[in-house]
Amino acid sequence: GAKGVVTNVPYITSLPHFTTVPHNPVPLDAATAGYLNSAAAYGAYNAGIQGAFAYLVGLGAVSQADADLEIAKRTINFSASSNNAVVIMDENLTDLTAINPALVSMRQATAEDLLVLPAMSFIGTLAIPGNPQTVNGVAIPLADKWVLTPEEQLEIKTATDNFNNTIASVASANGLAVVNFRDLLIQASTTGLSEGGFTFTTDFVTGGLVGLDGIHLTSRGYAALANKFLEAIDATYGSNFIAAGVKADIGSYPTNFPEEL
Repeated sequence: GAKGVVTNVPYITSLPHFTTVPHNPVPLDAATAGYLNSAAAYGAYNAGIQGAFAYLVGLGAVSQADADLEIAKRTINFSASSNNAVVIMDENLTDLTAINPALVSMRQATAEDLLVLPAMSFIGTLAIPGNPQTVNGVAIPLADKWVLTPEEQLEIKTATDNFNNTIASVASANGLAVVNFRDLLIQASTTGLSEGGFTFTTDFVTGGLVGLDGIHLTSRGYAALANKFLEAIDATYGSNFIAAGVKADIGSYPTNFPEEL
């Protein structure tokens, strides 16, 4: 019989921890791109992929159409530009290592992949110090922990929806107030969220809502969320926190970012 207020769970695609690092942050000159595409590097992998799928098609284990799709997905190609895609491991690719141990399940990332925020300081480092041929994300594929593939994102969204359905059901059954934090963050990540004279977004650093870990809110963001809790309490229990002006003064709370940011 206790009164209370709960919030649901946001989608990870609304959090800058998962949306800040681009899939294609690698600058390369012509010489480096040419080497990476050569038979001494990924050219051998690309040829091996084609041979392995030709073998599987010949066995009838996979159709030519499906083989062509995965060959295209797995073919690694670099160019002389500032926006080459990183190379990642992808457990959802066909395991070809029984045919050739060198044909590990790797591919270049696409815009549909989400790289986590710490990858920003990892991509471009050397797996073997002093060896320029061991650049992480280029010569060395990013491990699973650095990226969420579309398949993994779908699993997370399904779990999030299930949690939120349970939260809504339990709250309704017990007469609890609910703050729709999921939709608030969707709004902040798309059109912007206006509250207390501020417009918040989920842009990293500049958005004002989410802190430097890309997940937790800033002090100002939590103040804005506190007012949303008071609005939900008023709507559910007939109180008048907002009407009486008993709410957080958002402007008095900092975002706590270093000046150089």
